[in-house]
Amino acid sequence: MRTNDDDLPGRAPRGARAGGEGTAKAQRAAPMIGALVLLATVQLMVVLDTTIVNVALPTIQASVGFSASGIAWVVNGYALTFGALLLLGGRSGDLLGRRSVFMASLAAFAAASMVAGLSSSPGLLIAARVAQGASAAFAQATALSLIVSTFPAGRARNRAVGVFAAMEGLGAAAGLLLGGILVQAVSWRWVFFVNVPVAAIVAALAPRFIPSPKRQSLRLDLPGAVTASAGLGLIVFGLSRAADHGWTAIWTAGPLAAGAAALAAFVLLERRSAQPLTPLWVFADRNRGGAYMIQALVGGALFGMFFLTTLFLQHVLGYSPLKAGAAFVPATAVMMGAAGAMSRLVNRIGVRPLVATGTAIAAAGMWWLSHLHLHAGYLTGVMLPLMVLSVGLGLTFVPLTLTAVSGVKEEHSGLVSGVSTTAIQIGGSIGVAVLATVAATTARHHAGAAGAAALAAGYTQAFRVGAVIIALAVPLALVFLRLRPGGQPAVPRRRLLTRWCPVPATVPERRDAPGRRMVLPAPPHRADRLASPVLARRGRPDEHQPHGSLRQPSPGRRGPGRARGRPAPCGRTPSGNRS
Repeated sequence: MRTNDDDLPGRAPRGARAGGEGTAKAQRAAPMIGALVLLATVQLMVVLDTTIVNVALPTIQASVGFSASGIAWVVNGYALTFGALLLLGGRSGDLLGRRSVFMASLAAFAAASMVAGLSSSPGLLIAARVAQGASAAFAQATALSLIVSTFPAGRARNRAVGVFAAMEGLGAAAGLLLGGILVQAVSWRWVFFVNVPVAAIVAALAPRFIPSPKRQSLRLDLPGAVTASAGLGLIVFGLSRAADHGWTAIWTAGPLAAGAAALAAFVLLERRSAQPLTPLWVFADRNRGGAYMIQALVGGALFGMFFLTTLFLQHVLGYSPLKAGAAFVPATAVMMGAAGAMSRLVNRIGVRPLVATGTAIAAAGMWWLSHLHLHAGYLTGVMLPLMVLSVGLGLTFVPLTLTAVSGVKEEHSGLVSGVSTTAIQIGGSIGVAVLATVAATTARHHAGAAGAAALAAGYTQAFRVGAVIIALAVPLALVFLRLRPGGQPAVPRRRLLTRWCPVPATVPERRDAPGRRMVLPAPPHRADRLASPVLARRGRPDEHQPHGSLRQPSPGRRGPGRARGRPAPCGRTPSGNRS
């Protein structure tokens, strides 16, 4: 293809061009920073709402009139719909428009929070919490997909994902601290009212800072949506009953079996559907599949750590709700710092070393927590183990999120984002249910001891099981994760073409890099034709042909068969002599 001067962008004067580039970059960066602030705020609000209520439960029970068993539904009602609708929330953004779904879900979340704060009966409060969980599922899934579609792959997206992932740990810890402050200083109702202005402000500013990706002209897979939501909801319901009623009780085993059957039906429907809710190719990629499994384990470790440590601090060491929430502040700061550092280093170090190292460190921190006892001090018994655990989790958040949403087109970003958040949420529900059951069973076996001693034995045993769970992620990372730092799957060295290539100035997109060392990944099915000597004889990949196709040489002529006006191959002048 001949490249004319008319095809190239006009050249501005040197001084004016330098100033113009700086102004243009600043103009592009301002909306992206605003979008990141809004999306990270929503992630913080959604995660915070899962823990802020825990501190207020005793006060809510006395004020509204909940029974001892009914008060658990203030938490379970939120978790039930949140975990069940994450897949549908991510896919709905692809079909209906991510920004539109994002704004609508924020409006619904603000309305549900207002109703929850004004509730005067148990039924109304539980219904409001169910609505909160449903709207939060749509908001979080579309927020992550908007991160993927707004920020280009590379450093910008890595930093955005780092901030987004850091909100996971900050929201979980800040919820405990903020909940204690609001309950003691104002009222339990403000743990819900605090969401209203935040959601309203973000929804109002979203059209200004967040671009609206185009929607897809697809129909909603209603049978798949029903079976997926029902299956995930039944599993979350059964897990929420396991700690109080045991794994063999009818209200535990029944919903778990029904949820598994619904998910099996969902898989069968997706295999036959022309436009499935969750195409099965999402799980076929080894990097994404491995990332989802590890995210489930990391979610179990994160939620299990906050659940068990909060109970240990209050029930065994006698901390107040406010003091227990403040105990997580150092660990939260460390987790955010580690996640922020990984957003800059993931391209240099790679995904597999970070995830394997991070999960190993997290397992060591969880095992250290299992040595807590009745007279443990805060510094060496609580803070240092939590900081080690937080460092390990902080190392894994960014590379796992990047891997979970990698390798797909922009129109599928909502789909993979929904699967990613679902893996974390369902993993967290399973982790909390398993660890709570272990703690309760162990405490019952130590019934002859004092109350605090029996509880301590149960919690420490649960910490040991949690350490084993998170340690399972280490071999998974070593086996499944093969993502290169640049975001592409790793390929063997023999399938890479490396050579010095002086690029002619007639190629506009490469004019700024003459003589750069080029590393070109070979197409998977034609790798054997991209060795350097063969390339010089048989042709080279044509940027105007599909990926992997090679332009055939001209008939009756050896060499690459260049068209008239096309730049000469690397290392030769048009006359055939060495340059």
